Amino acid sequence: MNTLRDLGRTVLLCLVGGSADAIAYLRFDTFVGAMTGNTILLGIDIVEGRAGRAIYHVCIVAAFLAAVIVARTLLSRLPVIVPLTVTAVMLGASQLISSAWGAALSAAALGLQNAAVRKIGGVPLNTVFVTGDLVSLGSAVSRASAPKRNRRVILLSATWIAYTCGAVLGAAALRLLSYPMIVPAALTLLAAIVETYVRRNASAEVPD
Repeated sequence: MNTLRDLGRTVLLCLVGGSADAIAYLRFDTFVGAMTGNTILLGIDIVEGRAGRAIYHVCIVAAFLAAVIVARTLLSRLPVIVPLTVTAVMLGASQLISSAWGAALSAAALGLQNAAVRKIGGVPLNTVFVTGDLVSLGSAVSRASAPKRNRRVILLSATWIAYTCGAVLGAAALRLLSYPMIVPAALTLLAAIVETYVRRNASAEVPD
């Protein structure tokens, strides 16, 4: 029961990350969750002498990092619904401002989300990028069989699958909607409600 619940939480948050990143890349020509990709784009910009684009990608990375710092220092004592709701508002607001600022706001939103939920079902994972999750998945698969290991494999596998599905959802939303970021924003609000419910009832549940 708990594994299914945690799987749903993982999928929901990774759908946010994948959809927002796909929308941002297609609309803003940058990533807002995958800072590895932005670092590569920054290196290319430097070699090709595109100073403006280089500064742009530095600002996106800085916005993401700043949001993580704020979330871990100022919001760590608040209920998880607070940073996740702020994330949703920021994603929605990113549609209403110019592309550069909109991308930075979206990057800050995903930094906030990733810092707000660092573990699901006792498994450390990221929900707005998947490179680290794949490394953790490989490590989990290589270990001896055990129920705890199996839970890790399931949840870490779900991050990549859900992130991919989120990218599909984001690309489709960009084609179909005038304000596509409303999709990850709505998913984040749903995630905030689910996380709040789960955490409030966790002490009353019997582990499976």
